[in-house]
Amino acid sequence: MAEYSLTYELAALGGLLALLLAATKLYERGAMFAPTREHLLTPGEAGLPPPQETFIVSGDAEMHSWFFAGPPTAPVILYIHGNGGNVADRLPVIRGYLGLGLGAFIYDPRGYGKSGGRATRENFLEDAFRAYRHVVDERGIKPSSVVILGQSLGAVAAIRMANELECRGLILEGAFVSVREVARDMYPDLPVWLLASTYWDNEKEIRKLKVPVLLVCGSMDETINPRHSKRLFEAAPEPRELLTVEGAGHADMYLTAPELYYGAIARLVK
Repeated sequence: MAEYSLTYELAALGGLLALLLAATKLYERGAMFAPTREHLLTPGEAGLPPPQETFIVSGDAEMHSWFFAGPPTAPVILYIHGNGGNVADRLPVIRGYLGLGLGAFIYDPRGYGKSGGRATRENFLEDAFRAYRHVVDERGIKPSSVVILGQSLGAVAAIRMANELECRGLILEGAFVSVREVARDMYPDLPVWLLASTYWDNEKEIRKLKVPVLLVCGSMDETINPRHSKRLFEAAPEPRELLTVEGAGHADMYLTAPELYYGAIARLVK
């Protein structure tokens, strides 16, 4: 009886762990992407010149994109936004890049804004690489003029692109060390992180960089603790810079301290 009881308890424990693992994976996928379809702001309302609007075929759908041209030889920011909202929500920060004399290209991955398809982990990465190919191959921007910027979840794609593709430099905003470290922050008293995905490990990837990198975070970020940016900075090879904007949250560094924010970008780009 004792042997049977132990076997039953082990089986029950295994079943519970399997259920927890499945629930964790479903939660990861649900929390990872929070797209919106409606544009709450237009380029004109944001004080921007009319962009070149293009729909780019990526995988099984089309991605919506805007290209804001700078001077003919100006570097171009390839902006990969985070998990929430859509391109229209990022228009105010784009205006500052144009003010630096840069061009800017921003797109919505599948499932966001006017883009078709569905947001998935695989599609998110594929769409980012497709956006780069559009900028370089179809718009004729030299790779040495492309600055890849990854905001929050977008940093996952940005780091991998900077490792695999030619570019001028890399900017990471509100980036996280890994999904497991985010789980540690969310559930400090529970070992949920043990069940979290190891698929996206930015700390591992950033060690491979061969281009300049700027990390930007807000000291009051309640979404991704600023210690993540510090760890990524410590792992990154030189040349590197870390800018912590006092009083800023997860995505408002450019509003809280525009001179510091845009100044750091100007140093990296120019």
